Amino acid sequence: MTVSEEYALAEMFRRFARQEFRGVSPRYEYLSELLAERPDLSSPLLAAVPGQRRAILYFAAVQYLLRTTAAGHPLGAYLPTLGGDREPDEGLGAALTDLAGDHHAELTELCATRTTQTNEARRTAGLRTGFGRAAAYAQGRPLHLVELGTSAGLLLIADRYACRYVGPDGRTETYGPAEAAEALTMTVRLRGPGWPDPAAAELTIADRVGVDLSPIDASDPVATDWLRACIWPEQVERLTRLEAALAEVARVRPRLVAGDMVRTLPALLAEVDPGTVPVVFASMALTYLDRADRRRLATVLAEVGAERDLTVVLSEASVAGAELFLDGRPAAAAPPGVIGAALLTVVSWRGGRADVEVLGRTDGHGSWLEWNPTRYAYAPPPA
Repeated sequence: MTVSEEYALAEMFRRFARQEFRGVSPRYEYLSELLAERPDLSSPLLAAVPGQRRAILYFAAVQYLLRTTAAGHPLGAYLPTLGGDREPDEGLGAALTDLAGDHHAELTELCATRTTQTNEARRTAGLRTGFGRAAAYAQGRPLHLVELGTSAGLLLIADRYACRYVGPDGRTETYGPAEAAEALTMTVRLRGPGWPDPAAAELTIADRVGVDLSPIDASDPVATDWLRACIWPEQVERLTRLEAALAEVARVRPRLVAGDMVRTLPALLAEVDPGTVPVVFASMALTYLDRADRRRLATVLAEVGAERDLTVVLSEASVAGAELFLDGRPAAAAPPGVIGAALLTVVSWRGGRADVEVLGRTDGHGSWLEWNPTRYAYAPPPA
């Protein structure tokens, strides 16, 4: 490990500890501070591609070991998602040190071959507002959903979930199928006075397809253990929601395609029936693309939009979402960090003309939504 690599890892773990995990995951915050001081423990992360060298990948690898080859290790006693109930103390750091030492090669292999796949079903409560906009623009034509970075396809079945919106004044509205079970009802708390009326739109989905480098079969308990490992340890309710969503996806069986999202997208869009409107969407996925691939994606979308009606719905940090269509200009209230917050952005081409609207801010796990629609002048990607 070079000095610069050691420094980069230390700074990354500190940033995650103080900006992402603080107030949300005390266990990951504690361990991130430890790893910032222990490059020998965090070095497996250097095997990951640069865009994946993040604390959440390292901890997912740790949890995956605790669910598989390291089951029963003392570290599991600290993680509620694994049934543990011990609060963070000095033993937590000692347990991680022991696990990382004994399983260094396995951690390295996981970091080298896996990617973060925190496909949180509750994100559909934010995405549904964008899909509502898409339905209005489609003027009665069915929607054809195309998800980038689909993981197991949990967000491709947004119309199968109910979405409950709770305002600061106590107003509560639920949209979507009335028969949805409570575990398939996504509750989001609203911030500010605005109300997300587009979420009430009826969604008619003609077809759905997702692309991912490593799509996960929702019916495969071994494969889905990686998704369980990606859940932060205190968020047991997310684990319950994941199990219910996986079961629903296994029933619907949306088509999942293995491939690079940018290079596979043109072929997927070419398959879309001309009587439907394609809706390309992503949630906390484009953040893992480098700048060149994001620009290529914006170009692909612009080329398709010039030929047919198309709507894009993104829940991404500004630099990986809205700014792609604003010539790099940050949108109002652009969110900091890589996970903590995102902008809900809708880009719609109708009759070859593009329109950009930022609907509001949300968090990476879809627990809150700040509704504040703002329109911007579209700027095409540079030639």
